[in-house]
Amino acid sequence: MDTSFKNILVPVDGSSQSMVAFKSAVFFAQKYGSELTAVHIEESSDEEGLKSKLEPHSSGIKYNYLHKRGSVFKGILSAAEEIDANLIIMGTHGVTGFQEFWMGSNAYKVVSSSKCPVLTMREGGTTNDFKTIVLPIDTSFESRQKVPFALSLAKKFGATIHVLGVSVDKDKETEYQVAAYCRQVLHTFDDENIPYIHEKRLGGNITLITEEYAKSVNADIILIMTEQEPQIGSFFLGKFAQQMINHSNIPVMSIAPREDLMISEAKL
Repeated sequence: MDTSFKNILVPVDGSSQSMVAFKSAVFFAQKYGSELTAVHIEESSDEEGLKSKLEPHSSGIKYNYLHKRGSVFKGILSAAEEIDANLIIMGTHGVTGFQEFWMGSNAYKVVSSSKCPVLTMREGGTTNDFKTIVLPIDTSFESRQKVPFALSLAKKFGATIHVLGVSVDKDKETEYQVAAYCRQVLHTFDDENIPYIHEKRLGGNITLITEEYAKSVNADIILIMTEQEPQIGSFFLGKFAQQMINHSNIPVMSIAPREDLMISEAKL
């Protein structure tokens, strides 16, 4: 699983939220040595003006600039495919263009359709450091596919990972499964010498549980899985992931599940 983030795409529209995303993308590019591409989707008569607005936040790094017309959803996916992106960083609730897009189902449509992880963030969220990572783990195998990405972030940013065992239910069988999967994750972090804290929160709305915990530890980023088929069984299905993306004030990295990923590949 590629966690190198060598090609980063950041959609921009001139809004303050997209500037937050751009600054964060610059920081990621500096940490990972990535090639950064900014894409503006929508017609504009002042492309040079928008590009000049990005310059003060570029920290002097070189970046590519694309301008596309048409659907934001299709344009982002097209640009991601064009540059072979392995990370998209997006501001949420932008004023010009992104607001309506992120308010409805189209927001989740982009995140769930992307082949690479998508980091969504609001104005006021972390843009230059990710020292505290919240990693919710449920009873699904797909939930643990986030682990390689958490490892990568922890190593690059010197972060502590909060492994949060979660479940809608709190019966003994579920508690046992969550505990077993968390132990696998913790063993991986032990092997990699990654600092971590382990907690569990069973029973209730997974989105609220995760958000409340993340706020209590002043988290800088939350890692979740995106839309999955119901039979896969992740607790972060449609409405939960969408709630997290649309309402979390903490940056959220959404990762698409891979059915072909074996446990050995995930280092679990």
